[in-house]
Amino acid sequence: MALATGSIPRLHRERRRPERLAADPLPPDPLQLRRRLALQGGGFALLLLAAFSGSLYWGIASQRQEDQRTELRQLAGSAAAQLPLIAHETREPNSHAKFHAGPHRVAAPALEQQRLQWFDAKGALLSEQGSLPVPPLTGLSRGGVPASAGGIRIPSRPLWQRWTGGMSLWQPVDSQSQRLGYVRVALSDQAARADLTRLQRGLLLGGVVTVLAALLVGRRMLRAAFAPLQRQVSALQRFTADASHELRHPLTALRTQLAAVPQELRRQPALAWGELDGLTRRMGELLDDLLLLARQEQAGLNGPLAPAELQEFDLLELLEDLLRCYAPQAAARSVRVELNPDPATHSVPFRGQSEPLLRLFTNLLLNAIRHSPEGGTISLEMSKAGRLIRVTVADQGPGIPLQDRQQVFERFWSGADRGGQSGLGLAIGRAIARRHGGELRLGESRVGRCELVVELPVMDAP
Repeated sequence: MALATGSIPRLHRERRRPERLAADPLPPDPLQLRRRLALQGGGFALLLLAAFSGSLYWGIASQRQEDQRTELRQLAGSAAAQLPLIAHETREPNSHAKFHAGPHRVAAPALEQQRLQWFDAKGALLSEQGSLPVPPLTGLSRGGVPASAGGIRIPSRPLWQRWTGGMSLWQPVDSQSQRLGYVRVALSDQAARADLTRLQRGLLLGGVVTVLAALLVGRRMLRAAFAPLQRQVSALQRFTADASHELRHPLTALRTQLAAVPQELRRQPALAWGELDGLTRRMGELLDDLLLLARQEQAGLNGPLAPAELQEFDLLELLEDLLRCYAPQAAARSVRVELNPDPATHSVPFRGQSEPLLRLFTNLLLNAIRHSPEGGTISLEMSKAGRLIRVTVADQGPGIPLQDRQQVFERFWSGADRGGQSGLGLAIGRAIARRHGGELRLGESRVGRCELVVELPVMDAP
C-alpha cells in the first residue's frame, strides 16, 4: 500500500531515495518516547527493588534460622549435661518416677514454646519438659540402631527436623566408653514467623511507596529533561505550519497567473505550461498535507481531545458514505470495494471529530485503490471488542516489503515505486488516530494481502 495524498516532483524524490532507504527509522515523537522511558524506568526500579527486597528477606530469614539452630545446639548441650542425672534418678529404687507408669513431664507456661526430651541408650523416654507439639520420631529415621521398644530405628547421629510450627534437634549423648542415651530439643518458630511476616508487609509497603515515589520523581525529571526538546519540536511544527500556510499564497498567485496564460501560448511545444501547472498543483497538495500534519501533531502535544471538541456520529455510516463516494473511482480500475461490518452491528455510535477521521479513512481507501490489481477486491472490515473499535482496510496489492515495514509511517517515505506520492498519508493518518487516543498500525502484509488497521477507543459522553 502507499502513503496517500500529496505529491512532490519526481526529480527530488529520486535524488533523495537512496539516502532515505539507507537511513535508520526515525525515533518516536517526544511524548511516546517519554512514556516509554517512564515505563522502562519504573520497571527497572521495580526489578531492582524486588531483587533488593528478596535478598534482604532471604538474608534475614536465613539468619533467623541459623540463630534458631544455634539456640537448639545450646539447649541440646544443656540437656545432654543433665542426662546422667535424670537417668540415675530414674533407676533409683525409691525414686518418685518408680511409682508412675511412664515418664513424667514438667510443664510450665514459660515452656510452652519448647520441648526437651531425654532418652536412654535404647530409645526409651526417660523424662521431658515443655508442651510444644512435636512430630513422631519415626518420621525422622534415616538409619541407626534398632531399639528394643517396638523395634523403632533410632538415629545414631545428630538429626535436624523442621516442620510447620518449629524445629528440633536429635542429639546422641556419649561418655568416654559408652552411649548414655539421647536428647531431643525443639523450639517453636512462631516468633520468627511473626517477625518475617511483619518484614514481608514492611517490604511490600515500602516497595509500593518507593515505586510510586520513583514514578512521580522520574516523571518530573523526564518532563523537565524533555521540555527543551518539546519546545523545539513545537517550534518546528509551528514553522512547518506557518511555512505551509505562507507558501500557499504565492503558490495560489502563481497558479492564477498560469491559468490566465492564453491558449495560443499553451500550444507552443517549447513552453511546458502543462508541466508547470501540474507542478504547482502537486506543490499545493503537498503544502496542504504538511499544514494538516503539523496541525494534528501540534494538537496531539496538547493532549487528547477535549469534550467540547467531540461530536457524536455513526462511524459505520461515515464508512458507507466514503465507499459510495469513491466507488466510481474504484470501478474505473475494475476494483470492487466492499464493507464488511460485524453481522450483529447495525450502527456504531462514536464520539470524535468526523472530518479528520474521514480524511484518515480516505487516505487508506485511496492507497488501497491505487495499489490494487485490476479485478481485485478491497474490504473494509469493522469489528467492536469491548471499548475498542477496529477498522481494517485490506487490499490484494503487492504489500509492504519486510525491510520497509519499520519506515512505512515516516514522513516523505515513498518506497520503491509509489507513483509520485509524497509519503505523508500514513503519517497524517497515524497523527489523526493518536489524536483520538487510538493507533494506526500495519497488519498482515504479503503479496495478495495487505492490511492497515485503525484502532479507536470508545469515548464516554460527558
